[in-house]
Amino acid sequence: MNYKNKVILITGASSGIGRATALALAKFQNKIILTARRESLLEQVSQEIIKQGSECITYVGDGRDEAHAEFVVQEIVKKFGKIDIALLNIGIGPPSNTLTASAKTILDCMNINYGSLINFYVPLIRQMKKQKDTCMISHMNSLATYFGIPMQGDYTASKGAARLFLETARMELEHFGIKHIRIQTLHPGFVDTEAVKNDGIPAPNQISEEEAASFILKGFRKEWKENRFPFGTSFATRIGRIVPLWLRTKILLAETPKNF
Repeated sequence: MNYKNKVILITGASSGIGRATALALAKFQNKIILTARRESLLEQVSQEIIKQGSECITYVGDGRDEAHAEFVVQEIVKKFGKIDIALLNIGIGPPSNTLTASAKTILDCMNINYGSLINFYVPLIRQMKKQKDTCMISHMNSLATYFGIPMQGDYTASKGAARLFLETARMELEHFGIKHIRIQTLHPGFVDTEAVKNDGIPAPNQISEEEAASFILKGFRKEWKENRFPFGTSFATRIGRIVPLWLRTKILLAETPKNF
């Protein structure tokens, strides 16, 4: 899918992969709409986008708020008449011990990672079904979505839920003959963002935010249903999915701090 002269929504865009992807897309004369909770950071990204020749509009709000998501989508359609690409990037993944975490901590992770996806997905799919040209909903998932990982139980559960939901959405689009909408799931490995610095989780084959953005744009262009990157971590995940459970458990526990 071409990503030049498009109307593009990016959630969770004030920092990290969302910010890096927004700046990468700013080089292609797009209309970029950003939303996140941190107004000052969002404004900084907006100014950088405008300097690179794209138009930018920002909406400050919380993706856990269904009304905010509805409002953002409606406003975009009022201004531009369509949405070509939506990158749903809201998420958190701090270390969490399933033996000691509170119910609130666990459910908050699910609400942010999965709930925010649903809040934006519903108005987006409703709008995109009215459109005729090729359009895409792309969700920022993780290579950690395929099996349980120590210190990441709530995170992997929320990402697994999102992956399965969008996998089903792709099937239903095909079944009901809706051919112009693309549903894409992004599966990055370890990315060096501010959110994960000093979190105590091992990060082999870590890549930069800019490298991640490059992989994302390539996935847009190729219209991959699932975009897994980088290769080394993606390959290790593929192997991990087929090895016996006892061996996968042994490998994962070997990387888990003893005193967490």
